Amino acid sequence: ALLGDAILYVVMPSQPELWGITIVQVGILLSANRIIRLLTNPLSSEIMRKYGVVKPFIGAMCSSVIVLVVYAYSKNFFVLLLGRLAWGACWSLLRLGAQWTALEESKGQNLGFNLSYNASVIRIGAIGGALFGGVLSDVIGLRNTLLIFGIATVLSLMAWIRQIPESYKVKPAAAQSSRQYSAILRNPRLLLVNMCSLLTGLIWSGAVSGTIGHYLRYRFGLEIEVLTVIVGVSTFTGIMLGVRSLAEVFIGPVGGYLSDQYGRVKALVITMAFAAGSIMLLSLNLGLLASAVVLIVTFVSGVLVTMQLLALVGEMAEDMSRTETLSVYSTFQDFGSALGPFIGLSLIEASQLPELYRTCGFILLFFAAVFPLISKKQYLRTSN
Repeated sequence: ALLGDAILYVVMPSQPELWGITIVQVGILLSANRIIRLLTNPLSSEIMRKYGVVKPFIGAMCSSVIVLVVYAYSKNFFVLLLGRLAWGACWSLLRLGAQWTALEESKGQNLGFNLSYNASVIRIGAIGGALFGGVLSDVIGLRNTLLIFGIATVLSLMAWIRQIPESYKVKPAAAQSSRQYSAILRNPRLLLVNMCSLLTGLIWSGAVSGTIGHYLRYRFGLEIEVLTVIVGVSTFTGIMLGVRSLAEVFIGPVGGYLSDQYGRVKALVITMAFAAGSIMLLSLNLGLLASAVVLIVTFVSGVLVTMQLLALVGEMAEDMSRTETLSVYSTFQDFGSALGPFIGLSLIEASQLPELYRTCGFILLFFAAVFPLISKKQYLRTSN
C-alpha cells in the first residue's frame, strides 16, 4: 500500500509538470494526507475498537488501490487533493492495526524490538515506491509505474486474506471500553514523548524526505552525473529515499534492541544528539558525494530516534488505553510530517532549505538536552 505514496515524494517535487501543478501545490498535496490523519487517527481507534483489526484493514487496502488510479489519471489539483486525503484515512487504519498486533505479541523485554521490527517490515513498501518508482518513472512513465504498483497491491492483499486464521478474524482490536483521550493529552510524560514524535515527523518524514528532491534539483539540476553516468534527478532522489527505507528495514530493529538493552531514555538522548549533528551537516554547501553520505547518515540517525520513541510510547500504552495512546502518538507525528513539506516547499524557497535543516538540528539538540531533565525514571521505565 505504501508504493503509490512513496513514489510521489520522489517524482512530484522534482517533476510537478507531470500533474500540471505548481511546486506550492506539491507542498500542499504532500502534506494533505498527514493533516487529515489528525482527524482519522482517533477515528481509526474507534473503528478498530468496534470492528476489530481485519475488516478495517481490508477496506483500507482496497481503498488504497483506488487512490493509485487517481494518481495515475488525474491532473486536477482538487481531485488529487481528495486522493491524498483518502490515502491519509487508509494509512491511519493500516498503521494502527499493525502497531496493535505488534504490541499484542510483545513482552516487556522485547517490546522495543517487536515494534521496531514491525515498522521496518512495513517500510519495505516504501523502498519499492521510492527506489523502483523513481527509476521506472524515468524509464516507462509515471502511469505505467502506478499500474504495476496497483497490481502488486491487489495480489498481496489476496495472498494475505487467504492466510488469515479464522480465530483472528473475530478477535476484537481492544478490550478497553472507556475513552481516555483527555487523560492521555494531560499526561506530562506522554506529552514530552509526543512532542518529540512531532519533531521527528517534521524533520525526517517532512523537512528532509519531502524537500530533498526540490533541493537536489536546485543544487545540481534536472540531470546529475554519478560516477560518469548521467541520471535524472528523480532517479537520484529515489535512490536516496530508498536508502532511507533500507535503513528503516535493517537499522530499525537495532534501535528497538538498543532501547530494550540500555534503557529507553539513555538510548534516546544519545541518538538525538547524534541526529542533530547529522542534520546540521546537511545544511553545508557540500558536493554530490558528500551530500549523499550526509543524507544516509541523517536517515540512519532518524530511524534510530523514531524507533526508540516508538518503544517508549509502546511501554506507556501498556498502562493506558492501547489504541488511543498509539493514535495520539501517531497524530503528533503526522502533524510534524505534514508541516515539513508545507514549510519546505510552500513557504520556503530552495535557497533557504539549508537554514531549515540547520534550525531542525538546533531544535533536536534542545530536546536532547532537556529530555533527561524533564523525564523521571519512575515514570519512564527503562529496561535495565
